[in-house]
This record gives sequence, C-alpha cells and structure tokens, in this order.
Amino acid sequence: MAKRPPVYILITPDGQARWGHQLAVAEEAMGPHGIGRSFLTPQARLRIAAPNSAHARPDQYAPNPYAAQVLAHLVGLPPHSTPETRGPVALYGFDPTNERDRTRPLTTPERNTINRALTAAGCTTT
Repeated sequence: MAKRPPVYILITPDGQARWGHQLAVAEEAMGPHGIGRSFLTPQARLRIAAPNSAHARPDQYAPNPYAAQVLAHLVGLPPHSTPETRGPVALYGFDPTNERDRTRPLTTPERNTINRALTAAGCTTT
C-alpha cells in the first residue's frame, strides 16, 4: 500500500516542522484561542493557519521566525519583509469542495517547494 501524502506541515517556534494528515491535529497545537486562516497568495491552492490571537497574547505565543522565513521563501520575498509570525503555523493544501475539513493532499511539487523553504529557513523536519 502506498504511503498517502500529507495535507499539512506544522512549523513550531523552535524550528521543528512536522508533516501530517489531519489538519485538526495541527489546529489543536495552535492553542485554545481560535485559528486564523489565509491564502498564501490570492491564486494559491495553499492556505496558512495560525493562532488567531497570537499577537494579542505575546506571553502565550512565542515569535516564529522559522515560519516567517518559510512563508517568505514560498512567495519569493526577503525574510525581513514579512510580518512577524507567532506560535505554531500550518501550511496546508486547500480544497473548497472537501466539506469535511477543506483540505487536500499536498502535491509532490508543493512538498518539494516546501522542503526547499524549510531547508532555507533552517527547520528540522520530522
């Protein structure tokens, strides 16, 4: 049986990056204060999920320079030009027709691009 591709990568403030299959697992790691979601770019099929109130609760959500660097790399911006990112951040494949959780498996080209961004940011992937 072939291994199924992941639907998300979760990047924590300590630079750990974990691939996963159920977005709810990543969302649980983001804490109890709600989840904010955004498209990586207007035309992207990738979305970002992060703690909704991370900036309002800096004592509870550490800065995440690793996620900021990954996101900057993916959209082709210099890392210093991205907004501050706090707490765990997930990047996931988006499928608006999936009524269960709106996710889809990440494609091989997407995973390859994300892996290059993780490497450039100095993340440790597990």
